Amino acid sequence: MILSRRSLTQDAWPMLRALPLLLLVCLGCGRTQPVRHSTDGGDFDDWAARGEDGGVACVDGRLSLLPARPVVMLVLDRSSSMSQSFPGTGTSKWSALRGALHQALPPWGSSMELGALIFPSVQAAACTVGTAPDVQPALENVGAVLARIDSTSPSGSTPTAIALERAGASLSSRRTAGSAKALVLATDGAPDCNGALDPRTCVCVGGNGPCTAVRCLDDTRSLERLTTLAASGIPTWVVGLRGVNDAVFVGVLNRMADAGGRPQVGGAQRFYSASSQQEVESALTTIRQQVGRCRYLTPSVPDVGGTIELRLDGTFLPYDGARFGGWTWIDTGNGELELNGEACTRSESLPLEALEVVVKCAP
Repeated sequence: MILSRRSLTQDAWPMLRALPLLLLVCLGCGRTQPVRHSTDGGDFDDWAARGEDGGVACVDGRLSLLPARPVVMLVLDRSSSMSQSFPGTGTSKWSALRGALHQALPPWGSSMELGALIFPSVQAAACTVGTAPDVQPALENVGAVLARIDSTSPSGSTPTAIALERAGASLSSRRTAGSAKALVLATDGAPDCNGALDPRTCVCVGGNGPCTAVRCLDDTRSLERLTTLAASGIPTWVVGLRGVNDAVFVGVLNRMADAGGRPQVGGAQRFYSASSQQEVESALTTIRQQVGRCRYLTPSVPDVGGTIELRLDGTFLPYDGARFGGWTWIDTGNGELELNGEACTRSESLPLEALEVVVKCAP
């Protein structure tokens, strides 16, 4: 039977006319699309900003990923209040931090490049921070870090913002391919040492006499430094050594943990709160397990007009700029990417071979 437009009902003809469009739509049902790079917005906007020149070359093929090797800077507060003991113990906060580092750091040696910046600077003014780390990050560096800590004792104020800026700059300037850069801040006091603040209107952090500018709470500047570092791909884990229940101290550290981009999940505080050596060690161990988590290197980065597709155990992973459950570029120049949400959780229970990329270079 041959149907003509004249023989169709008024209602049936529009439905038949729509069949080609429906067929086209259905042909795409269930299909997944790889991410295509372009300089005019494309599938994500950061490609042009990151640059397409240099870095990892584009090679066609189905390729395996490698775990990214982290580069971690410990930013350690040695201010005078670190000589105070935890409540109900005879152990000072500095001794507890040293002991915890001796216990927690050895497993870090071969798996990440480790460095340390101790603030304020040793044998310098109370608010001074060195222009370079005390120990530059390197593999098998635990001994050097511990030796530096063991030769130091508490003194001075708490120039946290300056320390974060210097530590972050030392990591930002590194050209280590495929590194998951991060800071771990351990402190017991609210930040100060900002001479630009007004002691008549600021929140003063300690001292029985008249407040001075360097004793003003320097929370705004510290939060700005953490936010900037996190936005540049350098998150900060915050460990707070608590001697007393200081509401100002707790509030500041909670906000700092949020600004650093790695707040504690499921705890009473968003920073890692510790009131004993065991709690400091537990916090450091937890952080060690998270640094560089679900970050990988691809041996091939598509050029402009090329495509990349990630699959985990055969399942397509979408590019997820919002970081909910797919993957995100961390550094296209180094071919570094991160799995997010459920994709991250799933990858940890599977062998590395289950994660692969398919790259097609531009014609």
